[in-house]
Amino acid sequence: MTVFKENPVKTVIAVLALILCLSWCAVCAAADEESEELTGKSASEIVKEMGIGWNLGNTFDSTGGNQGDIYSQEKSWGNPQVTKELIDAVKAAGFTTVRIPVTWYNQLSKDGAYTINPAFLERIKEIIDYAYANDMYVILNVHHEEWVNIATLSTDYEKVGEQLAAVWMQLSDYFADYDQHLIFEGMNEPRMSGTDIEWSGNQEAYAAVNYLDQVFVNTVRRSDKGHNQERCLMIPGYAASSSANILSSISIPTVNGEAVNNVIISVHCYAPYNFCLSDAEKDFDPESSASTGEIDALFKNLETMFLDNGIPVVVGETSATNKDNTEAREKWANYMGSKSAAYEIPIVIWDNGYNGNSGGECHAYFNRLTNEQNYPTVIQQLMTGYADTEKGSGLSDSAGSGSGNEDSIIEGTVIWSEKEGLTSKAQWDSTYISAASSASYFAEGRELAIVYSGNGEPRLILDSEAKQVWWMQVDPDRIEDAGDKKVAYFTYENVLGTMNKNGVDKPSELRNLMVVAANDNITTYEITATGSANIVTFNANGGTYYTGSGDDMPDDPSFTNLEFQGWYTTKDYREGTLYEGVSDAEDLTVYAKYALTLDLDALEASFAEIRENANKPTEKPTEKPEATKAPEPTKAPEPTKAADSGKDKADSEDGKDGSIMPFVIGAAVLIVLVIVIVAVIVLRKKKKTAAAPASDTVKQDSEGQTSQENAEEDLQKNTENQETADEKAAEGEASEDKE
Repeated sequence: MTVFKENPVKTVIAVLALILCLSWCAVCAAADEESEELTGKSASEIVKEMGIGWNLGNTFDSTGGNQGDIYSQEKSWGNPQVTKELIDAVKAAGFTTVRIPVTWYNQLSKDGAYTINPAFLERIKEIIDYAYANDMYVILNVHHEEWVNIATLSTDYEKVGEQLAAVWMQLSDYFADYDQHLIFEGMNEPRMSGTDIEWSGNQEAYAAVNYLDQVFVNTVRRSDKGHNQERCLMIPGYAASSSANILSSISIPTVNGEAVNNVIISVHCYAPYNFCLSDAEKDFDPESSASTGEIDALFKNLETMFLDNGIPVVVGETSATNKDNTEAREKWANYMGSKSAAYEIPIVIWDNGYNGNSGGECHAYFNRLTNEQNYPTVIQQLMTGYADTEKGSGLSDSAGSGSGNEDSIIEGTVIWSEKEGLTSKAQWDSTYISAASSASYFAEGRELAIVYSGNGEPRLILDSEAKQVWWMQVDPDRIEDAGDKKVAYFTYENVLGTMNKNGVDKPSELRNLMVVAANDNITTYEITATGSANIVTFNANGGTYYTGSGDDMPDDPSFTNLEFQGWYTTKDYREGTLYEGVSDAEDLTVYAKYALTLDLDALEASFAEIRENANKPTEKPTEKPEATKAPEPTKAPEPTKAADSGKDKADSEDGKDGSIMPFVIGAAVLIVLVIVIVAVIVLRKKKKTAAAPASDTVKQDSEGQTSQENAEEDLQKNTENQETADEKAAEGEASEDKE
């Protein structure tokens, strides 16, 4: 106190300096903490952290609205404007991933450069930042695009690829500095809309989707900016289908001649269909394979086709529609959560905001007006199933489809197996085993063996997309006992005869093979192609290109804008797996590796030229509405700290990004410091003035009075001079009027 009394100004300054130093230290500490970003992770590592996700459906993927009202699109299908409070509620419910489906075509320029509306892009960024503030993973995609889902997709894929590249060039540049919490998904359900094969597709359509996946990953990876080289990229097969045949048609894209790093397979699962997307079935029994069989088969196929090859998977959409059957949906949710954990495959619940009870599209898990859960017990069971299941416990040690299995009782190539078995009812109930067919399974000298138990008998069902034949039933040639199980055998001659009766000429034209029950229920454990036919199946860009013996090599396959790079025995073209022909090869499937030859740099330059020309002033300006001009290319935003670290300290009351708050605090401290110092100096000066001698005060008063009198005299003189000037000006104006 003594020091303050003797020199208060210095004391105040010292105290404020101390406060400033402490505040600045806090700012630096906060900045260091927020600079920690998610980086250096593999796709498999990230997938294990994604957990259970939630879809912001029927919102930004809606197709209504206009560019003039930036909120109109997200509200055009009946949902309210998205708020931070909604995303906070989703995180509070236990979800750790948010998928943001976005339809872009209404927000693109129409001049051929496909420039995204900057205001709309900023709005999407705002939603992503909401999720980042909650330390959540975010999936951003291209959704209901009328230029992707076209009837002629199988032939017009090049034009689609150019527009896809244009959109992802902008998105990957704009969000480049967001860390690995942000995941890009190239397309949603690419398909031939409006055709008879919209959801099943054909070989040409599968190849087209593989080409578009190539364009997508190469567009993102061509940039070294930010996290584009390590960002996880999700790619779908045709229509993102869970069909075994379509899943097997997916080709892994390459970049610079090598399989793209950090790629994730995207698949959608609404299984069983009659329970999830139809009003036909209201009950779900987790103890019955009639309810679980389709789910079990899908996760097993995902394991053997991708997980066993080191390729992670995300189920980007899944849900069970509400039909006033909450208890059954709780059981379904628990089962799906358990499967997600057992196979370490994240699932993302579809929420479209519609809380009805019929029609198959009632998937509103949250009330978006109140941010409350509509079905909290369903969500709780989803989380419980996931949390109570040991992670990875469903994964087997076997190499998967097309290899031997030490638990097999039949020698040969194991096509499908399930240790606990899968039970199918005699009547058709959608519970069946489905696997992708291969020409090597049906060769002279081989038999197809089905290991099962039960009072019924298995039937083999084949289909052929090439010949548009969807049901060919084959009865077993003989059935033999094998301990407590039985084995049904189907000979090559029997299968070939059934095929020929239905107009299918050769096994390479087959697509799927399925097993159903006849007469009574059966439980199937294994499907094996006996012996070895020494046949090599060459798969190129989504389908069988050639079948032959080990040393019989086909001509190199060609495809527009793709360069053939060789045959590989692994789907991800691992080093040391190049196949060049072996005379004594056993049954084998090899995969063609392609490299994209489309010149993306030239494509980007053409877009830039269009934008530049559109914004040049014309020689004779014409009045055109501004809406006809192409918008300026959107510049990438300065990344928020939330984007850098996924640990945004956003203010929950106003929903704004809070990562700049430490710096705002620092600036405020500086301002307060300056104000206080000035105030202290002013107060001190006033004290000195008050302490001045009385004579000085009198003198000042006298001088002040004299000054006031002088000022009054000057004001009177100025007034007289102004009146004289006004009179002269009036005379001058009168003279001009007269002239």
